[in-house]
Amino acid sequence: MPHISAEQRADLGPWRERWDELVLRQPVPSPFQRTWWLDAVAAGQATYLVVAEDDRLVGGLALGVRTRGGATVLTAPGPVVLCPDHLDVLAAAGRESEVVAVVADWFGRPGQRVLDVRGSVAGSLLARAVGGTHDQHDEAPYAVVEPGSDWLAGRSATFRRNVRRGRRKLEALGFTHRRLEPEQVEDGLRELRRLHQARPGREALLAELPRLAHALVAGAALGEARVDVLSGERGTIAVTIAFELGGRLNLYQVARSTAREHANAGTVLLAAVAQDAIAHGCHEVDLMRGAEDYKGSFVDLSRPLERVRAANGTWAGVQLGAEDAARRTRRAVSATLRSRGGSDA
Repeated sequence: MPHISAEQRADLGPWRERWDELVLRQPVPSPFQRTWWLDAVAAGQATYLVVAEDDRLVGGLALGVRTRGGATVLTAPGPVVLCPDHLDVLAAAGRESEVVAVVADWFGRPGQRVLDVRGSVAGSLLARAVGGTHDQHDEAPYAVVEPGSDWLAGRSATFRRNVRRGRRKLEALGFTHRRLEPEQVEDGLRELRRLHQARPGREALLAELPRLAHALVAGAALGEARVDVLSGERGTIAVTIAFELGGRLNLYQVARSTAREHANAGTVLLAAVAQDAIAHGCHEVDLMRGAEDYKGSFVDLSRPLERVRAANGTWAGVQLGAEDAARRTRRAVSATLRSRGGSDA
């Protein structure tokens, strides 16, 4: 009988093409599990679990790996600030239980290891395999759309009016939407850096922009990543980063001018990217991780995202328990400070 086995690797080697095919067959294909993304963001600090039946790939798992306090720590590949989401163990249809069993055996082998993956899909195969805890820590708003439809017509009257007025005003100022060619992606990211530098709280993301640029250039060459701009003779006033995979548009990042005359530039550009993708066959618009209020104007559904945490080995369990205790303490202190601030007011 065919035998399913797992092989842990430092790179995917001959499995790359089959890995990418398997990503596309997942219930929610994630660009953050494609090889072009993993190559760029993992920077040599990744491990790949390949689950195969003879020469057929039936499952897989990519993880970032480092050592801390005598234990191996496994996370989503790449810096946390890049916020990958919709992550899970890859599994061929109908082989999920077998793949889960293999991953469970791999994680439970002798050794001290802590797993902490943020952005996992709810009810993930990963959580089934490693046990531990899996709590919702965020959500990803999205909408199901009819390919080729007028998506904007299905949004609220107020939102439609704001988009159309904003577009007309910005066009009158000479700013129009265009999707950058792959060879222009890095130019677009320089504009994104410039726009983000004018706003607080973007420092961590900007520090990782060279790594992100490497991924986006590779993804754009395959038609799976896109950078769009609102620009004119007077410069660029908005930049978006998005992914198109498996008929899904993933709106990942937006940077915009804060000048008063450029009001609604980000909204206008996001709407233009969504409409363009739908016109070319996308059936879903996903605004990805984060429940910011503005997203409710674009979409009306939401998927929970979980943080999966587990430990194997006594010392790893102690580490995980200490981290949980520290997190509870921080939350209690924050709650106390908020309460005191409210009473003082």
